[in-house]
Amino acid sequence: MKLMGADFLLICDEKFEILKNAGILFDKKQILEIGEYDKLIKKSPQNTQYYKECVVTPALCNLHIHLEFSQNKGILNFGNFGNWLDSVIIHRETLMGGDLQETMQKEIKHLLQSGVGFVGAISSYGYDLEVLANSPLRVLYFNEVMGSKAEMVDVLCQNALTRLKASKDFASEKFLPALAIHSPYSVHSKLFSYILALAKQDHLPLSIHFLESYEEREWLEHKSGYFKDFFEKFFNVRMQPFYSVESFLDSLKGLQPYLVHCLQATKEELQKIKNLGGFLISCPKSNRLLNNTLLDLKLCEELGINPIFATDGKSSNDSLSLLDELRVALYAYKEYDVEELAKILLLGVTYYAGKSCNMKVGSLQVGYKPDFAVFRVEAREQIALSLLLQARTAEALYIAGEEIDLGSEI
Repeated sequence: MKLMGADFLLICDEKFEILKNAGILFDKKQILEIGEYDKLIKKSPQNTQYYKECVVTPALCNLHIHLEFSQNKGILNFGNFGNWLDSVIIHRETLMGGDLQETMQKEIKHLLQSGVGFVGAISSYGYDLEVLANSPLRVLYFNEVMGSKAEMVDVLCQNALTRLKASKDFASEKFLPALAIHSPYSVHSKLFSYILALAKQDHLPLSIHFLESYEEREWLEHKSGYFKDFFEKFFNVRMQPFYSVESFLDSLKGLQPYLVHCLQATKEELQKIKNLGGFLISCPKSNRLLNNTLLDLKLCEELGINPIFATDGKSSNDSLSLLDELRVALYAYKEYDVEELAKILLLGVTYYAGKSCNMKVGSLQVGYKPDFAVFRVEAREQIALSLLLQARTAEALYIAGEEIDLGSEI
């Protein structure tokens, strides 16, 4: 039994409760009690630690990253979705070569240093499997499928099953295999149906990039625009869309998927996502760099949708730090009061992220996992806002009740 405390605890619940001079009594499995530090210390825990001038939050959750693309630095083109996707196709072998394993190790260290304890990793090739499974992080490991050629469907289905089985070999309380469908424009309908059936059969979480760009919407609605030439240009095949927006969403009933980006989704489509029990993930920096737009938070608020926030990968970002991501969002959504927005953003990487996966993470509550991030913050008021403005790295990080060695600063 251990005790940690700080000047402030951000409980990260729907009320956004903040406790002063409070402590958390915990073991390796769960939080045992939360209350006044001076009272809890009388219960004689074996180890105690009080962080003065610090704020304790649940360990942050970054539920959409592409770790395999961590080597991008000036290789891919930003500013336009079509130009970016062209550059991904052209340079993907370069991005997957070289010192990829070493680079991914460094990015995992950066994730930990920014207070992240739980990630949703979208794996396109499986190169990140062992490095993530052997890391201190909690991981939702999404084996991603893509491929639109009819003659390749059987091979792609077998490849998806093989990769899923490989990830299941690493399954543990902290490492959970899952599935991902790249997007409606990139997955053949038969492959799509196979993955949906597999997800239902094994009760696996499912993640999908959905309506990220105007180009995607134009293709699905009008069979025209950028994607009309894309498939012939790169894959020497003429294609037609496999789905409409409506038919694609209808196919997801019973799965409660993570739908990522949704920048081009209408009010009616967002309502349908909510009715599906789906979860919406927003990546503000990526969305600005590729599409020059942001998710409509006011519309989400009107519909009762609580977005989760994530970084995406370095294929469309300069950093995997959630702290950096939330600061950008704080400045971008100028229609919000800054303190209120800070709370929305923090809940999107703690409480609502944790609630989406039923893992009892993302909130400081009795019975939840003992995963905490500690940030040094000089403030007595506006604690949420001060955290986002001041914190660049975590002072300490605990996962499964154990303090993580964060090494030197980023």
